Amino acid sequence: MTRSHLIPRPGRQPLAMPHSRPDPQTPAPAKPNGRGLIRNLVLALLGAATISLALAPTAAGATNWESIDRLRLLLKRAGVQVVQRDCGQRGLQGLYNHGSDTIVICRVHNSPQAVWNTLAHEATHRMQACRGGAITDSTYHRSMAQSLARRSPEDLASLRLYPARERAGELEARYTAQLPPSQVIQLFERYCG
Repeated sequence: MTRSHLIPRPGRQPLAMPHSRPDPQTPAPAKPNGRGLIRNLVLALLGAATISLALAPTAAGATNWESIDRLRLLLKRAGVQVVQRDCGQRGLQGLYNHGSDTIVICRVHNSPQAVWNTLAHEATHRMQACRGGAITDSTYHRSMAQSLARRSPEDLASLRLYPARERAGELEARYTAQLPPSQVIQLFERYCG
């Protein structure tokens, strides 16, 4: 399966990554009692505050060629070929081909931030392949979409270009691409390392 990144996406501020789906071997948590319910509510409020704080302007999202090279090296170690090509399709930024385990970065980018966004987006599709599905729990997809709507409405709108069955994966890829490089690298190491 080939997943492509179609809409130009200029650099944006990073977002907070919602909690990832637990590993299948991890036992489900017990239902909280009164004290546990309060603890979970406090943790949920702290999580919401973290997402809000991450939307504030920060230098953490600034990328450079060093971050790009680091992620590219991790991809290579995981067996992914990363290539740069002239892509004929208008608006195409990059793609991940699962069959050949190849990421193509189209020669349309004008800054390291734009290259990073596409590489991180396509690396997310590789993480999804390593995981065998979504890398976040579906209960967080709504808040991820809301964050994208505020930060990057064109990214959210571009999801309509995809079949319904691919939209959740594309949402994750667009969201993850806006995280700071250190978080994207940590996620890649977690799922594909």
